[in-house]
Amino acid sequence: MSYFNLIKLDATASTNEYLRERRLKGSSKEGDLVWTTRQTAGRGQGNNEWVAEAGKSLAMSIYRTFDAYSATQAFALNTAFSTALVRGLSQLGVPELRIKWPNDILSGNLKIGGVLIENTLKNDQLVSSILGFGLNINQENFSNLPYAASIFSVTQKRWPIEQVLEVLCSALEKEPFIEVLTHADQNLVAYNTCLWRKGKSTKFINQKGDFYATILGVNRDGKLKIVDKEENQAEITLSEARLSYLQG
Repeated sequence: MSYFNLIKLDATASTNEYLRERRLKGSSKEGDLVWTTRQTAGRGQGNNEWVAEAGKSLAMSIYRTFDAYSATQAFALNTAFSTALVRGLSQLGVPELRIKWPNDILSGNLKIGGVLIENTLKNDQLVSSILGFGLNINQENFSNLPYAASIFSVTQKRWPIEQVLEVLCSALEKEPFIEVLTHADQNLVAYNTCLWRKGKSTKFINQKGDFYATILGVNRDGKLKIVDKEENQAEITLSEARLSYLQG
C-alpha cells in the first residue's frame, strides 16, 4: 500500500497553494500528494517565479504532519526531501546530480528542479509542512534561462511524466524521508555529499556586491559553512548571501 494519497489536478495555480487551502479548510491529511503537469503560478524561493512549460513538467506537493519536531529541526526535513529526490532522479539516469544550497536540484551546473518547503509552527514546534517540488522533464526551450535544463536535455530521452512521478514516489516512501529525525544525520551527510561546488572557491552575491569563498558544507541548521582566502570561517544564511550560477 502506498504511503501517499495521490491527487491529480489537470491544472492549478500552485500545488503548494492547493494544499495550503485544503489545510485551512481542515481537509488535508498526512501523505496527501498533489501533482499536475500544468501549474500556472508556481513560486520558487522568496518571491521568485517558477516557470515551467505546461504538459512537459511536473509540479508536486506533499503534506506532512509532526508531533514532536522543534523549529530548530526544520532543516532536517529539507535534507530528507532533497536527498530522496536526488536518489529518485539518479534511478532515471540523470547525470551529475547536485544540490545547490539551499533548494535547487542540478544536473552538472544546470537547474532541473527546485524545492519549496512551507512550514507551520506553533509554540516553537513544527506541526505541519507542505513540501513542494517543481521538475523540468521534457522541456526543450529555456529562453532567457541560461542555467536551466530538463531531464530530456541532459539525458536526451523523453520521459512519461507518470513514470517520473512513480520513481520519485518510490524514493520518497523509503525510511530516510518518512522517518526524518531517525535518519537526520544520514540525510545531512547525503546532502553535503551532493552539495554543489563543495570544496571550491565560489562566487557569492550579497548587498555589498560579489565575493568569493570556499564552501565547506552545510550544518544542521541549514547554514552554509564557508572560508575566505584569509582563512576566516563563517556560517551564513540565505538572507546574508546567495550563490551565483555565474562562476569565474
